[in-house]
Amino acid sequence: MALLDVKGVRINFPFNPYPCQVTYMEKVLQCLQQEENGVLESPTGTGKTFCLLCSTLAWLEGRKAQAEFSRQAGAAAMLAESGKENLEQSTLAAMAASLQKSTGSTSWGSSEFAVPKIIYASRTHSQLSQAVQELKRTAYNGMKTAVIGSRDQLCINEQVKKEKNNNTKVHMCRAKVSARKCHYYNVLEDLKRNTEARQVVGSVADIEDLVSHGTKNK
Repeated sequence: MALLDVKGVRINFPFNPYPCQVTYMEKVLQCLQQEENGVLESPTGTGKTFCLLCSTLAWLEGRKAQAEFSRQAGAAAMLAESGKENLEQSTLAAMAASLQKSTGSTSWGSSEFAVPKIIYASRTHSQLSQAVQELKRTAYNGMKTAVIGSRDQLCINEQVKKEKNNNTKVHMCRAKVSARKCHYYNVLEDLKRNTEARQVVGSVADIEDLVSHGTKNK
C-alpha cells in the first residue's frame, strides 16, 4: 500500500503508481476541488478504476473531515465566547487551511456542512461488478456503499423470476413486498434490523454477494 500526497489529498493506493496514474488522479481531484466537469481517458489496463475510486474516496474523506471540523469549530467558538474554553486560533486556522487545500471548493450543497454522495455508474452490470471487486481491494472498502440493480439481477423469488415480462415482475414484486408475502425480503429486513449486514456479506456487498447469500439461506 502506497500513501500519496496528490494536490493536498492523502491517497492510500494499493501499489506504487505509474506516472500516468498520478496524472489521472490529479485531474480527478482538480474536477472535485474546483467543482468542474471532466472527461478523462486512459488506455485499457492503466488502472483507471483504481485511480478513480482511490482519488475520489480519499477526497470524500477529507470533505467529511472538513464538515465535521466546521461543526466542532462552531461549537468551540461559542464556548470560547462564553469564556468556557480558550481556543488556540492559530491551530484552528492551520487545520482549516489544510482541509481547504484538500477539498477545494466549500460550496458543495450550498453548505459548509454538506457531504456529497459519490455515484459510480457503468454501462453494464459486469463493469459495475468489476468496480466493486476493485473497491474491495482498496483501503476504502469500509465506506458505506449501496449497489443498485434491477430485479433481473437481485430477485431470487421463484414466482417472480419465472415471469418473462419486466413490468409483470415489477408489479408482482411490489405486491409481495407490500403484503409481506416474500420470504426473502422479510428475511433481509430482519437481518438489517438485528445485525450488521457487513458482518454477513462482507465489507462491500456486490449484487452477486447479496444473491448468493439469499440463495444459500432460503
